[in-house]
Amino acid sequence: MRIKDTVGGAFFLGLQLRPIGFPVVSHFNLQPMAVRPENFTMRNLVRVAFLLVACSVSQICASFSFNTKDLVLLVNDSTTLTLTLTDNVLRNTTLILSTNHKDLLTTNVTKIEVTNSTGTNVWPVELFGHDAGHDLLKVDAFPPSIKCSDAFVRVTLQHSNELALFSVIVGWVYFVAWSISFYPQMYENWRRKSVVGLNFDFIALNLVGFILYSMFNVGLWIPEIEKDYISRNPRGLNPVQLNDIFFSIHAVFATLITVIQCYCYEKGDQQVSRTAKSIMSFYGLIIAVLLVLVYLQKIVWLDFLYYCSYIKLTITLIKYIPQAVMNYKRKSTIGWSIGNIFLDFTGGILSILQMIINAYNYNDWASVFGDPTKFGLGLLSVIFDILFFLQHYVFYSGVNYAEFENYNEVEVEDEVTNSEEHPKPTDKSDDQIC
Repeated sequence: MRIKDTVGGAFFLGLQLRPIGFPVVSHFNLQPMAVRPENFTMRNLVRVAFLLVACSVSQICASFSFNTKDLVLLVNDSTTLTLTLTDNVLRNTTLILSTNHKDLLTTNVTKIEVTNSTGTNVWPVELFGHDAGHDLLKVDAFPPSIKCSDAFVRVTLQHSNELALFSVIVGWVYFVAWSISFYPQMYENWRRKSVVGLNFDFIALNLVGFILYSMFNVGLWIPEIEKDYISRNPRGLNPVQLNDIFFSIHAVFATLITVIQCYCYEKGDQQVSRTAKSIMSFYGLIIAVLLVLVYLQKIVWLDFLYYCSYIKLTITLIKYIPQAVMNYKRKSTIGWSIGNIFLDFTGGILSILQMIINAYNYNDWASVFGDPTKFGLGLLSVIFDILFFLQHYVFYSGVNYAEFENYNEVEVEDEVTNSEEHPKPTDKSDDQIC
């Protein structure tokens, strides 16, 4: 709505800018009309309020925005953005351009004067990168009569484009390594037709953890929940990418196949321990309480998903312990696929390498040492993998080799027995020749 329409509408309602209490002249017959002062006062107050609201709405309709929301800039390099005004403003306004870290990023202009007679609606803004890191360029209006919430740019300053590309490649490699790490264990179970040696507590905790991880990833792509996230982080990005959703859902299905194998193949006297059942019951109770809080509107679904992700983190901390203890008690790793450990170790090492590359390239060492949860979980997984390597190749290598040889001997004996019980029929033509 433009101001001229608003003013015209206000005069159509009979508003005249006269001191309250004076006679009002009609627009139709131009004859003085006597009204009671109290009625006149109330009627004009309503009309003035309508005019002010209409003017405010018409001003808020104008807004500023940059031509991009995300920008990558090399250190000691520069680039030019455009700041666009979507509509004319009604009064003089001052725009203040600022960054969070002036030692990282500066602009050629810090102030723009906007008047209602401004001829152009586009202003060029040049950015200069001084050091690696992450910064935010934003615009504030004084007086705040123009919408500036969309006038911001997330700027990533980096040392090298090559390092950034290498980081992406490393990320995809460890994504693939972690994605296929489930299959060696499934093949091992199928080959042996047995899951003896595979700890059921590990499988149960893994399944629960990946279900919660999938809930978090899929949930943040639901429009209503994503809207809540954006409202809390108006200048942030959705942290969940499409490959995160694929990995978590794939992990759930791969773990379910392993669970089915545990029911179909020989398992001995193995079962989920009381300790693991108690832990999962405790997690189930927490989730039930959180669902009640969501139903009572004490928390929103976004908070629920965050709590689920915290539970997933605790599961990652403890899920390898039952398998390591089981290997120690059996003095063997037979039944526990070392191929799974190789791929998990590869993914863990590469994920830590990517964190270090990014920390240097973006001068963001806080992402490594300032976030001990993410770095610590990756390091803990690598430490457990090293422990499993030691158990398989050092501590119990003799037992593993002996059991492997015994397994091959049993296979050979079975083949001999089957050949004796079911002799191969002789070829009559050969007998006749002899």
